[in-house]
Amino acid sequence: MSKRDTKHIPGDRVRGDKVGGDKVIGDKIIVQKPPETPPNLDALRKTYLANLRRTYRHLDFKGIPQVERVATLLPLEGVYVGLQARRELPSGETWARVAGRPLDEVALAEMEGLERRMGTAEPVPVERLLGEYPGLVVLGDPGAGKSTLLKVLALACAEGRAQERLGLEGEWLPILLPLAAYAAALRKSEECSLLAFLPDYFCMRGLDCDLGPLLTDTLKQGRAIILLDGLDEVLEGRPFVAARVEDFFRQYAPAGNRLVVTSRIVGYRDAPLRAEGLTTITLVDFQREQIEQFAHNWCHAFEVATHGDTPEAHRAAEAEKGELLQAIFSNPGVERLASNPLLLTILALIKRQGVTLPHRRVELYELYLRTLISAWSQARALDQRPVGPELDYLETAQVLAPLALWLREAYPGAGLATRSELENWLARYYQDELELAPGEARQKARGFMAAVHRYSNLLVERGEGTYGFIHLTFEEYLAAQGIAQRGQLNVGNTVKVLSEHLTDSAWHETTLLTVGYLGIVQRNRRTAAAVVEGLLEADVPLAERGWNAVVAGEALRDVGPAGVTEGCRRRVLDTLVGTMQDAAVAPVHRRQAGLLLGWLGWLPDDPSDRASGRSLDDWVAIPAGPFLYGDGREKRLIERPYRIGKYPVTNAQFARFVEAGGYEDETWWSEEGLAWRSGESDDQIQDSFWRDWVKKRTPEQRNRPMWWADPERANPLAPVVGVSWYEAEAYCRWLTEELRRAGILGGDEVARLPTEQEWERAARGTDGREYPWGEGFDVARANLEIGDRPAHGTTAVMTYPDGVSPDGVWDCSGNVWEWTHSWWSEEKMYRVLRGGSWANSYEWVARCSYRGLDHPAFFGGRRGFRVVVSAALSPGSEFL
Repeated sequence: MSKRDTKHIPGDRVRGDKVGGDKVIGDKIIVQKPPETPPNLDALRKTYLANLRRTYRHLDFKGIPQVERVATLLPLEGVYVGLQARRELPSGETWARVAGRPLDEVALAEMEGLERRMGTAEPVPVERLLGEYPGLVVLGDPGAGKSTLLKVLALACAEGRAQERLGLEGEWLPILLPLAAYAAALRKSEECSLLAFLPDYFCMRGLDCDLGPLLTDTLKQGRAIILLDGLDEVLEGRPFVAARVEDFFRQYAPAGNRLVVTSRIVGYRDAPLRAEGLTTITLVDFQREQIEQFAHNWCHAFEVATHGDTPEAHRAAEAEKGELLQAIFSNPGVERLASNPLLLTILALIKRQGVTLPHRRVELYELYLRTLISAWSQARALDQRPVGPELDYLETAQVLAPLALWLREAYPGAGLATRSELENWLARYYQDELELAPGEARQKARGFMAAVHRYSNLLVERGEGTYGFIHLTFEEYLAAQGIAQRGQLNVGNTVKVLSEHLTDSAWHETTLLTVGYLGIVQRNRRTAAAVVEGLLEADVPLAERGWNAVVAGEALRDVGPAGVTEGCRRRVLDTLVGTMQDAAVAPVHRRQAGLLLGWLGWLPDDPSDRASGRSLDDWVAIPAGPFLYGDGREKRLIERPYRIGKYPVTNAQFARFVEAGGYEDETWWSEEGLAWRSGESDDQIQDSFWRDWVKKRTPEQRNRPMWWADPERANPLAPVVGVSWYEAEAYCRWLTEELRRAGILGGDEVARLPTEQEWERAARGTDGREYPWGEGFDVARANLEIGDRPAHGTTAVMTYPDGVSPDGVWDCSGNVWEWTHSWWSEEKMYRVLRGGSWANSYEWVARCSYRGLDHPAFFGGRRGFRVVVSAALSPGSEFL
């Protein structure tokens, strides 16, 4: 074959024309010269592979609005997470899901009638299948990673890693191109073979050399892996293109060459590839392990690309990874979409841009929809050419929103309708909204459904003849837009819809997204505030008392103070306080109200300095004098007055110690505490139960409470948990200096843990009462899991006003066990705990006189502490 030179094409020439004896390809004239010397195949190979490496080495964000100009170059191989697939097709146009999650996470016994739709084949890594079969057709949802897979395969072969990535020995030449480009060539000349088109394509892509000899020789040797992307992107003549691909495979597969073709599931059955030797597989959603692997890869690649490959960069990456995973797994809607690689990538990108997740997730969903409806179809092809006509986002969403709401209302739970039902709804919509004649409305309905189905794939066939949104999250968010639309002229219409479904868990996320859409996306804070206040006024069943306040609080947390008016924010906070402390409200709703108050930054109305954020630091004075102690109510004497914390130490208070470097400053740690901190004393623990438990927390994890990253256990108003006795001791030493600087301590006073006597006197007063409130247990006065009353976890420390002690000390019964200064016995192995915890199943454990014990190195999730201010203890007093 002749050597090629190029020169610029005149403006009036088109591909295939002849200029003299030369050939026109794209915008170039290929000058045909007589052969001089045989082509240098090694040089061609090096040039071609170098071009592939440059082209596909880094991630490409084109087609994702707002983030496609990300400056940081991330290595594709460093971020990529292997895909898995089943060796079958789903019965519909996507895998069946329960509540938007893949069905393979649900026991088959619960699937009655769904096994065939979900598929029964076990997912396997795609790379393994590539090594087993000469030809693969890889099907998947939009954004499932099909094109990225081909880029990774091409890059691996170009870098000599075919054995590592595919299990294929020796050198392989990857040939990657979009089938839409070949389809365009066929429209001009049906005689154009795929082999003849390949060198022309790469020349049009900027390679000024004739790859024909290299490609021909490699195919003859059986060392090519042909990667054809996007059969679904062939919009005209797809069966003809499919037939040509089959011919190519039949001709070159016997020599040992490999073929991979990708396509969306939608429309594939219209023109499937049937050549013998081709195996069809369908990609499945990311599972939790793959999401976690992506988060690890993404964060480390980003930090290293930004700050260099340093220990500091990797530490920052681990912190960012924790935040990213927290954002994903703390909300079911976000987690559902994170199972899609494209949507997971967008999520990671916009979190990098400062969007707070999951609370401002409406911004994420808005970007998702804009990407899938308009932007991505215009740049998703391998060569970034538009695929199909551009869909207008606003016009499309304007129709999809009421459609999604209709699906929620007409088909609760399933969200599925037949094609004719969808078409009928759309026709009625166009008749009503655009005042079209019935025939014209029907035609427009069919065109709209075909466009949304074919180009955005938001609406897909989910079963035999039934259609719905590809993910439940999209249905929920679009339905929220539909509810907002109903209130455009009268916000009461929006409140009415939400109120009717307020206690229906299936509508809970849609309710929150409605407020988020109004307050964040539309920036209409007054309307959002009116909806939230309407929810506060909504009637709920007696058994669900307080639920409307919880929903309003969750909505406020989602949109933040900028999403509603200040008056609305104050009213929600006041209602949450009342709900939290209302004995007639179910414990679960009381707990949720308290957690929301903590997350919303509310502080109790104490006389302390609110501006400092320290209004939890109130003290209760306990006078000297006699009191009744223990189960036998024996008379004991408090010789010196002291002050005790009104509440157990909260996460908000303990955070100041952490932020001040309290774990790193050895000043605050005893010798035993430092040995625990470093792990040196772990093996000295005699009891194997305690020793094994303590070792679960490595020394690297002993720089903050054990569950510090758990949003509920670390809620600002909840008592700190996951702390050993040594951590409580160090906090008290640090607090002593803080209080001394503030002028709060007297001459010999220190902050320390209370003795058993001090704790019990503050909890039961002087009369020896059984519980802080008096005689007899009352489940409405304390956070305990008794009988059929689940407690769920720690509560805000000011949740139970009816359980306060005679002196005004809160939470002395239930919630968390509290470390004391006292040893359990003279053996000095265990420290005494008091008060019981939320997880205790027996009411007698919550009595004021009940004594518990733990090894001081223990750090369970139900262990906290309280502080007293008094004189330092003298030797021997640790047994009081």
